[in-house]
Amino acid sequence: MTEQEMREYLESHFYASKMVKALEAEKEQLRIDAQGCEISYKDNFGGSNENITELKYTNLADEEARIDGEIRQLKKKQHEIRHLITLLDDDDLESVLIYRYIAYHTEAETAVGLNYAPRTVQEKIKKAIRKLCAKMC
Repeated sequence: MTEQEMREYLESHFYASKMVKALEAEKEQLRIDAQGCEISYKDNFGGSNENITELKYTNLADEEARIDGEIRQLKKKQHEIRHLITLLDDDDLESVLIYRYIAYHTEAETAVGLNYAPRTVQEKIKKAIRKLCAKMC
């Protein structure tokens, strides 16, 4: 894995978090839509009635299961990224990567939060990424 690929992999934690939030919002909207439908019956040609609301709730359950599966995959990826960072076995480098890629702070915010100069944060991030790349080979 190249340094750029490692950086993108670490950044994917942020996008996974955004995607989880979006999927949870989608699930909530599906529930609202399903609850808002009125109970109505449609006459089938065979004379039996089909509850449209029941069908909507069945579809809701299927969609929720799909979304839950996607959320599980995203959270698994986040867990893998967190675990990867712990492989550095260097508390200083780990704290910089956690602040930057897990807590989603900019390099400048990371510098302020950890009381480092911005250039020091950049150097530590580069060092940590190089070290992770070496471990991944």
